[in-house]
Amino acid sequence: MATVVLPESTRALYPFAAHYYTLSDGKRMHYLDEGPPNGEVLVFLHGYPTWSFTYRALIVYYAALGYRCIAPDFIGFGLSDKPADKAYHTLRHHIHNTLEYLNVLRLRDITLIMEDWGGPLGLTYTLRRQETVKRLVLMNTWVFQDTLPNRLHPLVNWATRPGFGELIFGRFNLAFDLVLQRWSNRQLSEAVLMAYKAPFRDLRERAALIQFPRMISTTPDHPSAQLMREIESGLDALKRMPTLLLWGEADPAFPLQTAEHWKTMLPRAKGPIVLPQARHFLVEDAPEAVTRHLDQFLEATR
Repeated sequence: MATVVLPESTRALYPFAAHYYTLSDGKRMHYLDEGPPNGEVLVFLHGYPTWSFTYRALIVYYAALGYRCIAPDFIGFGLSDKPADKAYHTLRHHIHNTLEYLNVLRLRDITLIMEDWGGPLGLTYTLRRQETVKRLVLMNTWVFQDTLPNRLHPLVNWATRPGFGELIFGRFNLAFDLVLQRWSNRQLSEAVLMAYKAPFRDLRERAALIQFPRMISTTPDHPSAQLMREIESGLDALKRMPTLLLWGEADPAFPLQTAEHWKTMLPRAKGPIVLPQARHFLVEDAPEAVTRHLDQFLEATR
């Protein structure tokens, strides 16, 4: 697949060298690897509909402090390959990709920083490779199949239905206007919105934007349900792992009830620290607050 050419305005906001790993299924996964190679490792896992661009400010900041900052784009997003076959995008497949990629890097003492879909993918890796993970940071995410009712936002509910995603997220490419912009507290600049949209210029590149909402486990027998149960039931094994819960006060997708439920599942976690007025996309709405709390957490858990 051809390499995505980013606009100059995006390169100015995202001044990082591109790295690629070819997965066993032949798809190329793009990732960032910034900072000294022997630095303490921070792995940033994005959600929907974003890509590693969302962590740009944190990567610049922590790489300058001497951390090794790694941020992949899941297949179908950002500068990674974008298979047009919608059937490619299943939770099982993306879990496999994440495990394969992180295993190949042979990382140790990782701090996993996760938002939205990054939570289920990163926590599956954590449960299977606990010896490599030092800390967890969970921001506006979920893994709950049976212990917390899954109340879908109306937009997400519509997106799970046949035809809606193909029209709204596929043909009209509105995931960034309807989800990213409306679920952010700040008005994103034209340059930032252009950057998020840049990898999805062609209709054939938008299969993941259509399918990821459909990966949400909406029924007990949904294809994702058993995998989510496995993550959910495994949380007990992570109770002693240093964990930070950061949450947007006004998240329309995952309300504060979700953050409080995380605390019941991981009672030793710090937080939930609620960021006033922030919505779903914390690193866009409150990057300074996220950095401040992450600094404190990293220092306290050295």
